Amino acid sequence: MPPAQDLRVRWRLSATEFLFTPLLMVLGFVGLAAVSVFADIALSRSHGAVHDLFLRLFPHANLLRMLSVIASGLVTVTTLTLSALLVAISHTSTSVAPVVFDQFLRRRANQAYFGYFAGCATFTYLVMAVSRPEWIGVGAMLAVVLAAGALVLLVFMGYGVIDQMRPTSVVRSIQDLAIRARLRQMPLVARSRRRRTLDGEPTSVTTRETGYVIDISTARLQDLLRGTGEEIEVEFRVRIGDLLAYGDIVAHIRGGDAGRRAHVAGNILSCVMIDRSRNAGVDPDHAVEQLGHVAWAANSTRQNPDVAVAAIGALRDLSARWAAAGVPDAELYGGPLPVVYEDVAQRRIVTALVDLVVVSTSSRQHQTCAAALSTLADILPQLEGRDRDVAVRSLQRALPATLSHVASVEMGHGLAKLRATLDEIGREDLADEVREMGPRLARESGLGEEGDMLDSLDDSTPTGPLSFRFR
Repeated sequence: MPPAQDLRVRWRLSATEFLFTPLLMVLGFVGLAAVSVFADIALSRSHGAVHDLFLRLFPHANLLRMLSVIASGLVTVTTLTLSALLVAISHTSTSVAPVVFDQFLRRRANQAYFGYFAGCATFTYLVMAVSRPEWIGVGAMLAVVLAAGALVLLVFMGYGVIDQMRPTSVVRSIQDLAIRARLRQMPLVARSRRRRTLDGEPTSVTTRETGYVIDISTARLQDLLRGTGEEIEVEFRVRIGDLLAYGDIVAHIRGGDAGRRAHVAGNILSCVMIDRSRNAGVDPDHAVEQLGHVAWAANSTRQNPDVAVAAIGALRDLSARWAAAGVPDAELYGGPLPVVYEDVAQRRIVTALVDLVVVSTSSRQHQTCAAALSTLADILPQLEGRDRDVAVRSLQRALPATLSHVASVEMGHGLAKLRATLDEIGREDLADEVREMGPRLARESGLGEEGDMLDSLDDSTPTGPLSFRFR
């Protein structure tokens, strides 16, 4: 990438992620400083009793000293506070997940805090630089008010940032991002088809850029494919969130004559937005993966399993919401398009849960494994077609990992619930495998032949994660 283009990309990313709001607020404070200077100039021309009173109450030398103290104090307090907050953020990102940094930068409130403190200091320095002995000090008094507001805001900022670092707040924030991102992605999912309808040799479209697919514009697709009807079909080989390298295949173009295919192939990349980093606000799969990473980090040795259970609960909630909402009618978004795009949102959730079942073997956190199994049991009946087949195959390969855990009540409930679900969806073969794991888990935990753990589940027994105890 040429240096000039690389600089533009970096600037756009920085402005989008963090810098735009603080810079806008700093410019606002610069404008306020200009207004206060003009007000001082206008008021200094009227030498009345009020003007003389202000000059006696607020001598110019005192105002300059006060502005100097305010400016240096703002810089010092802000620097110390931000240093402490960055330490807290770094600690949380280490114990929870690196996504904490992304969330901190993208929150509008945090951007506004930074913008206010930077703007307030800039305002004070500007007023101090242009102050004149004959002015009554409108800018200086405004600086005092703004500095007092900064000190009050500092308390709110400290509490707000610390509250954001709570693992449950991190999980809830990612969950909200996933819900909004799914709504933003819905036009593409609703207007596309899951399987191609045209055969024949395709025209392949490859990318010339490197980065993540952050969006596929249905509006541009509609303009590009207008008038082609069903003669041309675009089959995307990538999904939002995929990482592309130079020369990767983005889409296959089928149907029509060679000229039309060439026209569509030459312009299809304009419909695919590629960026250097993923954004959970527009990429629901990325939000799901972030929840999986949070649970993964909390699932390691010497970590609190409650954080992992909270992330698993968020994944279960997302799956239930998206399954209940379904896919709206394409007419709500302008009608169907001859575009093939495979929606794998539910598969991402299943993959994250199956990964947790596997990784829990290293930390021996049976609570997390049981919660993941129970959540998979809730999700499987909601899936249809290929999504369910992929989920069952993934689960079948991960089930042997459960044998490394202790024979706790939680594991018994999780396996029993999973077995009942597999029977319900017609997978009796896999249900029998789960049924055999109860006695095996008890024997390998040294509990002998005390009965089948899975028989303890009845309609009155809670199936969620319980406190740690053996049978």
